[in-house]
Amino acid sequence: MRKNHIYLTTLLFIISLFFSSCASMKGYFNTFYNAEQYFIKAEKIRMEAQGDKIPNSALDNYQKVIEKSQIVLNNNLEFKFRSKALLLITQSYYYRNELQDAMETLSIIREEFPNDFLDYEFWGAMIKWKQGKVQPAINDLNTLVDKDLDLNTKAKIYKSIAEIYVEQKMEYESMDFLEKAAENITDPLEKGLIYYRISEISFERKEYDRALSAYQQVIKNSQTEKHIQESHLRTVQIYRLQENLDKATDSIKNMLIDDRYQSIFGDLELELIKLYNQQDMYKEANNRLESLPQDYPRTKISAEAYYMLGNIEINEKWDLDTALQYFGMVQKEYSQSRFVKAAALRTKEINVYNSLVDQYNEFIGMNTLVDSLGISTLNIKNEDDFANILYGIAELESFHFSRIDSGLIYLDQLIEYAPKSILYTKGLYAKSIILDQLDRETESRLIKNQIISDFSQTDYAQAIVKSDSSYKMSNELSLDKLIEAENKWQKDPVLAMENYLEIVNSDTISEISAKAAFFLAYQYDYFWVKPDSALKYYKWLIKYHDRSDQAKESIKRIALLNSVLTDTLSN
Repeated sequence: MRKNHIYLTTLLFIISLFFSSCASMKGYFNTFYNAEQYFIKAEKIRMEAQGDKIPNSALDNYQKVIEKSQIVLNNNLEFKFRSKALLLITQSYYYRNELQDAMETLSIIREEFPNDFLDYEFWGAMIKWKQGKVQPAINDLNTLVDKDLDLNTKAKIYKSIAEIYVEQKMEYESMDFLEKAAENITDPLEKGLIYYRISEISFERKEYDRALSAYQQVIKNSQTEKHIQESHLRTVQIYRLQENLDKATDSIKNMLIDDRYQSIFGDLELELIKLYNQQDMYKEANNRLESLPQDYPRTKISAEAYYMLGNIEINEKWDLDTALQYFGMVQKEYSQSRFVKAAALRTKEINVYNSLVDQYNEFIGMNTLVDSLGISTLNIKNEDDFANILYGIAELESFHFSRIDSGLIYLDQLIEYAPKSILYTKGLYAKSIILDQLDRETESRLIKNQIISDFSQTDYAQAIVKSDSSYKMSNELSLDKLIEAENKWQKDPVLAMENYLEIVNSDTISEISAKAAFFLAYQYDYFWVKPDSALKYYKWLIKYHDRSDQAKESIKRIALLNSVLTDTLSN
């Protein structure tokens, strides 16, 4: 009886220990399962963010992955999924940019699980990249992708190489690897996300055929409704930009009667308006545009509509007061609109323009004289003040409000009434640009030649010469003559002197002309012994290059020569 009791007690203890162990193991597995779920959640948030910065919600989930996995590993050294837990920790540290911890965990994987070389080599390369070792990281990944790998692993490596190239601003190279990643990956979610990345980059770079193909793949594969709808919208935008207008119009009209696209109805309406404008169907465009603020109030659609309406008031109706009202509505409708800054700039331009026009009218009133016969004349006393007003109005009219003819009127007044103002050359240059736009090349060329001839040291003269090789600066011509004169000097000094004289007679501005004049003065002074001729060129230097080193020497020689001539005449 005693033996039976002992046996029963021992059996109950073993059974209790067994169930306790099972419960403990079940707890570990539950904890690890939670870690895996947090990792899946973090990855989904990170991939959908599609940005350089990982969202805080994803970072928090990665931290939970680390904590849950460490609990399991610390309490069960023989845990069945130890290598998997270590890899989750490595990845989570990596995405949290805790690279030293990631590398230490990866070293444990290498030591304990040498057969998992693929994980070690891949994440080792990724850590190198984040540590700034870009080329070694690319080399390691390229070596890895050549091995016998499954499609998803190849896709992961291709995508990583693409990310490195994007960071290095090597978008052309990155696109090839992104496309390889998209072609190889089997997971529809990630395939859709990669194609969305390809499409957005291609669209920004105006590679519309590539973008169109990628957007169609997004529509086919993506599990993100927002990306699908954006891809439909981008598709019709590309049709419009490629001037496939009929296809764009038909696509928009078909989507506008399909409730599946209700979330982008407003964007489609705006696209249709742009299509109408592109086909000179302004009445249809304006009618549709005016209804948008009522149909989509307090949205990005109404904000953009008001911005477009404001520009119509400027470009077509020249009603600046109504334009101001429309631009003022943009931020009120949708403060996050990308047109808020543009509307604020338009408002500032209109207010500055109105102020300048008031100043102009006041200035004209104060500086107009009427003689006994009733004839009015404009008597400008302060040319700089008048030029500031005139140029400000002309610039806004011509280059901001697309009223070129009106802008020319004010520039002509500046050129006529303020020739000594600091803005005179700028006014000439602005007029030449406008004349080019109007295809009045002969008039433009005359003005440009005037700028090069009279104002060769200005940025405007330099800009003209750089943009058109048919124009040549006077100092370039002088340089050619100087080289020619120097080459002749040893063989025929008389002919060489003629070249120096040509430079001085045709160029009073460049440093080359100063060198030529000083050379002439020096030769006449010391070798030809013609003091009158030497004085002539020394004085020329003081007149045209008074701040030059040659002028300083000229002053000394003039004083000496005058003294010698005076003594000679006295004797």
